[in-house]
Amino acid sequence: MHLFLKILVAVLIFFTPFSFAATEPWAFCIVQGLLLLAWIVLLIWRREFFYSHLFKPVAYVFLVLIGLGLLQSCFAHTLLQSSVWYPVTLIRLYTFDHLSLFVTYFGVVCLAFQVYASFDEVKQLLGCLVVCGLAVALCALIFPHGTYIIKLTGIRQATEAVGPFLNRNHGGLFLAMNALLALGLFFTYQLQGLKALGSQAKRTFVVKQCWLGAVVLGLILAAVFSRSRGAMLSLFIGLFSYALLCMWCVPQQIRKRLKRIFYTLLLLGASCAWIYAHIPQINEFSHRTSGVSADIRQMMYRGAVDILKQYPIWGIGEGALPVVIPSYTEVRLSHYIEHLHNDWLEMTVEIGLIGAGLVLIGFIWFAVLALKKLKRLPPHKQFLFAALLSALLAMSIGCLVDFHFFIPGCSLVFLWALGGCLSPTFHKGHVHAIHMGWVIKIIILACFFAACVIPFQKARAWRAVWFGKGLKTEGKLKAYQQGLAYYPSPRNAVRLGNAYYNASKYEDEWIMQVYYLELAQQIAQEYLEKYPKDKELSQLYLRTRRQLD
Repeated sequence: MHLFLKILVAVLIFFTPFSFAATEPWAFCIVQGLLLLAWIVLLIWRREFFYSHLFKPVAYVFLVLIGLGLLQSCFAHTLLQSSVWYPVTLIRLYTFDHLSLFVTYFGVVCLAFQVYASFDEVKQLLGCLVVCGLAVALCALIFPHGTYIIKLTGIRQATEAVGPFLNRNHGGLFLAMNALLALGLFFTYQLQGLKALGSQAKRTFVVKQCWLGAVVLGLILAAVFSRSRGAMLSLFIGLFSYALLCMWCVPQQIRKRLKRIFYTLLLLGASCAWIYAHIPQINEFSHRTSGVSADIRQMMYRGAVDILKQYPIWGIGEGALPVVIPSYTEVRLSHYIEHLHNDWLEMTVEIGLIGAGLVLIGFIWFAVLALKKLKRLPPHKQFLFAALLSALLAMSIGCLVDFHFFIPGCSLVFLWALGGCLSPTFHKGHVHAIHMGWVIKIIILACFFAACVIPFQKARAWRAVWFGKGLKTEGKLKAYQQGLAYYPSPRNAVRLGNAYYNASKYEDEWIMQVYYLELAQQIAQEYLEKYPKDKELSQLYLRTRRQLD
């Protein structure tokens, strides 16, 4: 049973990035299905739930996010209404979508440290992640310029993709985190092998270290040549944080330790000065010389700050940003805004200053406990634990400049690493157990099943819309109607309304033209009442109104 769980986790680790980072609804449904199957097996096999004191801040953060989302979903609101003192959401559907995401992520973290409890098992988990990272790097090398995605999906705009990742920023961060984990494995095996240098295993040890060293170097180069500035920044800070953590916890005389930390900080300062002096060359290397991307992000950040000023206490509701941010941008963007390029700012806008403050308390709580634990571990565990913390920090830095947390291909590496930090092998003597009766097991499974409902409906809507694009008018309208029925989002409403509007152009009979235009106007009016100031719905309503007049 334990081996079956490990096989399921390995399938989950490899499937997530190679299904285009599981960003498509069908891929995320499969991820949830694999996770649900793993939890069913775990609950049948295991009678107790083991946890350490480091699990408390992690559970606290997830429960805050889930609890706030549930409170916000109880009170629907619109942009035309004034700000209130209690939690609200501007789109309940997207809030439920985020709740399912947080429940899934929490399940991944808990599954990781329940299955991988010993030190050797944690190394197996990280080894699986590193091999997956190496496979992504090889995929990017063999299929450059988005060839992997273009051949499988036909998306011609994927020329800057990194292997199976459509966005090079997400692919670069994925490789950067795996490089840090590989570095931790390298030093861990180095320390463990020093005791056996005189034995017959010396040759095997040298070969293994050469292989790991090549993997570390390859992943670092792959992250750099993803040409993502955010990934390079995350990798840079992750490497120096790993060096500082190792210097801080190495059992040596205090003078030697402070001396090495000083030299590391001096090298960090010199590197920062070099980067600052060569920003134009870095932008040219990253193909970012035009500055358009930075201007758009700054405009979106200003819009997010304006939203936060209007809803400062409890925010606009988890997931509600896409229906609000277009009304606060200075110019109309040609593409749909699904996330800010800053996860922390987006989270603050959606859960408000109170929610962000509660989450920040959890982060500080976790950091303090983790650093205390790092100091008390034996040396070979310290180097691996420091690598896990550095990977978490790299992800956190990357989330300052992009929306990595909502990309399962990136976030699951972060969650597996977080689960590795919570493994009982790092907390011997401080591990507690909760007996899981059948009532608790049924409640856990019910929560997971509830979290799968909205993504499943979203996947059904995606399938209907995807296959409806190539159909004739009648078939396309029927497919879009099904998509809106499965997942009644503003985007699906606009898609169906535009399909009705376009269908009226191809009708020769005046009665049918009016019929389709009235249907389009009815949809636009209905959804504008729920989501006022939506630019696409407003434009659809005005177009149909002009045609009917």
